[in-house]
This record gives sequence, structure tokens and C-alpha cells, in this order.
Amino acid sequence: MQVFKAFFRILYKNKTSLFMYIAIYLALTLLISNVLNEKSQTEFSGISLDVALENRDRGSLGKVLETWLEARHHITDIPEQKEDLQDAMYYQELDYVLVIPEDFTEKLQNGTQEGVLEGTMVPKSSSACLIEQEVDSFLKTVSMYLRAGSDVQQAAQWSIRDLEKKAQVEFLEKDGTRTIPSEYYFFQYIPYVFLIMMILGVGNAMKAFKNKDLAARNKCSSMSFLKQNMQIFLGCMVYMALVYVVFLGMACLNTGGSLFTPQGLLRAVNALVFGVCALCVAWFAVQFARNAAALNVLSNIFGLGFSFLGGVFVSLDMMGERARQIARFIPSYWYVKANEEILNVTSLSGAGTVYRSYLMVLMFSLVFFSAGLLVHRLKLRGR
Repeated sequence: MQVFKAFFRILYKNKTSLFMYIAIYLALTLLISNVLNEKSQTEFSGISLDVALENRDRGSLGKVLETWLEARHHITDIPEQKEDLQDAMYYQELDYVLVIPEDFTEKLQNGTQEGVLEGTMVPKSSSACLIEQEVDSFLKTVSMYLRAGSDVQQAAQWSIRDLEKKAQVEFLEKDGTRTIPSEYYFFQYIPYVFLIMMILGVGNAMKAFKNKDLAARNKCSSMSFLKQNMQIFLGCMVYMALVYVVFLGMACLNTGGSLFTPQGLLRAVNALVFGVCALCVAWFAVQFARNAAALNVLSNIFGLGFSFLGGVFVSLDMMGERARQIARFIPSYWYVKANEEILNVTSLSGAGTVYRSYLMVLMFSLVFFSAGLLVHRLKLRGR
């Protein structure tokens, strides 16, 4: 097993770049899964803004409005100096400035609603619009009760009661959508890192064995050509299996027991199938690499190209119809398609579309492996 051992010695020399891509992948998946999987739409919550308020009202409604706003926002006094006020609004230390005039209650009792308050908001501030809407709702509700014949105290009490009512909101699933689990994002970006690691790992090892002097020495050795290639092939398969096991272990740590569900098992198989495909792509790419620089270029071409065009980095839903038709000729498209279809799978028996995606990826594996053999044979004939 000398060739097999030499294969892994070469891989060990390139361990830095391989571990670097593992670290990049972990950082990418953990960041995206944590950001995109937050429960940002499961519950509505209001926001509290910084409001400078001065109540000059001689009546009682000004105090009611002030108390109601204090319960919802951070209320501070208006700076005495105009320059200080302008600075506070410029640096966004204040979102809104509200002055309740002396005749506020009196005007509302007389039926006047427009222009009864002096409000100043930060230009183009969407947050300040929220306060204006709240104040406008207060004015309209109080005016409605006053016009109905209620006294000021009753109108204020009933208005606060009405404004404090909260609607019960429940978000429903639409078109079969559901909460996307974190393991979806973990497996979503595997094609990129698998392609990079296979091309760089296998490529560097194969490049060493293709060295002219080393190849001539191997031909003179007692080991047959078939046995040498079988050990190289075995090394490639073991390397792919090790990479797969490492990422599967990280998936277990990241997703917990969800990997042992039907969906988790399908994702694990999906990654394994694409690992085989990535190995075949690496075998094909190696045929065109004359040196380490060319190998790095090819790894980026296949890794980034297949990831962007195949829907790994750009969601398939965001692609146009023509782009998706082109993506069908890329193996990563079928991997991503399977990863999305697994979201709707509840049992292994109902995963027919997922199995068809597996088959498509395996067919691409055969195509790239055959193409690599063809190029390799043509090169041998050329020599």
C-alpha cells in the first residue's frame, strides 16, 4: 500500500488549505442559519422611541396624552436651547418633538382636531411616522367620544381603553411553506465546499503522481500499473469518505438529533451522493491542471460556478425561468432541489422526487468520470 500511503502524505502537506475551507464553510453556514432562521415573524412587538414632550395644556387631556405616550415611548424634556434641540434631532438622539399647547383640551371640546398639537419629526424618519399615527388615533378617538356627548374624563378613559386593545395575530402557512430548520442551511452549502476540497485534495495528489520523473520511476517498479491506479482510486474514495464523515459529524453537533429523522437521513444521503459527484468532477478537472495555480483556478471555477448557477448561493426562486433551465445541466441544481424537496417529506416512502434528484446527480457523476477517462486516454495517446 505504498501508493495509498503516499497519497495521504501529499494530502497532509496540503492540510492548511483544506482546513481553511472547512473553517470558511462552518462560519458561513452558522452565520446564515442563525440569521435566516430567527423567529422574526412569530410575534409582533412594538418599539419604543425617544420623544421630547412639553405639556402646556391647562386642561386634563394633555396630561392623559402625556401619560399614554410615556407608557409606550421614552419621554424626555425638550432642550431649552434651540441649538441643543437641533443637535439632538440631527444626531438622532430624538425621534420626535411634541408640544401640547395651553388650549389643547379646549380646542378638542370645541370640535377642533386639526392643528391642535405642535409636532416636529426627523426628516424621512419612518419611526416618527409611527408616533404621529398614534397621536392621530388618540385625537380621533377622543373627538369621537366628545361629539357623542361624553364629558372630558369619560372620553379620555374610554379612548385609552380602546387604544390599549391589541389584536391577536396568528401567522398562517402559505402555499405549503413552513419554518425552515437550521439543518437545511447547514446542508445547503455543502456542494461548494465539497467541490473545492475534492478538486484541491485529489488534484494535488494526482498532480504529484503525474510528475514525469515519478511516473517513469513507477513504471520501472515491481508494482503493476493496475495496482498503482487501484491504490490511488482507493485513496480518493477514502479521502471523500473522510471529508463526508467530518461534515456529517459537524452536522450532528450543529443540528442535534434531527439528523436521525427521515428528513435528516435523506439529507445525509444527499450529501453522500453529491460527494461522489464532486469526486468525479475533481477527476475531470485534474486532467486540465498543469500546476498548483491552475488547480486553484479550476477549483474556484467549478466551486463558485456550480454554486451560483446551481442555486447554492442564489435561491432557485430568485432565478428566471431560462436560468433555471440552464441550471438543470449542473449537478448542484439537483442537490439543491433535493434539499428543498426534503422539507416537505414526512416519510422515506414519500420521497420519490428526492430519489429522482439523487439519480440525476449520480448520472452527472458518471458523465464527469467518463469525460475524465476520455481526456486522460487522449493525453496518453498524445504522448
